[in-house]
Amino acid sequence: MAQCASSFRWESDLSSSFQRYTQPSLWSRNNGNCCAMVFESRCSEGRADLVWACAPNGWPSNSLCEVAGVFQKPTCSRILALLKPRAIRSEEFLLARTGVNRETLRRCIRQTEDAGLAFDLGNRRFVLGARFLIPEVEICAFEFKLRKWRRALYQAVRYRTFSHRVYVVLPPESLPQSDYLDVFRRFNVGLLSHDRYGHSTVIVRSQKQSPTSRYRLIMALGMLLHQVG
Repeated sequence: MAQCASSFRWESDLSSSFQRYTQPSLWSRNNGNCCAMVFESRCSEGRADLVWACAPNGWPSNSLCEVAGVFQKPTCSRILALLKPRAIRSEEFLLARTGVNRETLRRCIRQTEDAGLAFDLGNRRFVLGARFLIPEVEICAFEFKLRKWRRALYQAVRYRTFSHRVYVVLPPESLPQSDYLDVFRRFNVGLLSHDRYGHSTVIVRSQKQSPTSRYRLIMALGMLLHQVG
């Protein structure tokens, strides 16, 4: 059977219409004013088309926003994800788990120390610095597709690493048949329909859950803090 033409010409048209007409209350209860959005995020193995976040209690002070760039660096974020406030991590421990050479590790540790995010207790033993903070925040990632919902689902699953909710957004004529909706539920990926008139409908709701990768969450926070700083 021939596939129906999309009601949008480009995926960017679908994305723009969705952002213009759809309210965050459709996908999140945290829809206050303390929100941030980033386009074409690289916080996972794939590139999320849109990342939306809301900090219900407000974003942290500018002091944390000033070090957002350190959060965004992959090796620095891995180091910060491994460190604890009290449990001491040795250089050898970090070296074995970051997958980088010693020179790179030491350079990145110095960057986290200079930012006040890590503290050297001596003899290359480290804990989290007093400045490090993961704020209370809800992150939602979106994948927009005109067709090919299977590919959209495959890409969206990867955004689970840094997001609390994930959604695929499709025009109505490209929605999968109801028999396939359980696939979205199985992977806890939400599905939204958005038409050319600006109407959005929840087909499958994404249930809030913790991101699966702490270091990718830290990278995402750095990206978002850079926007609000």
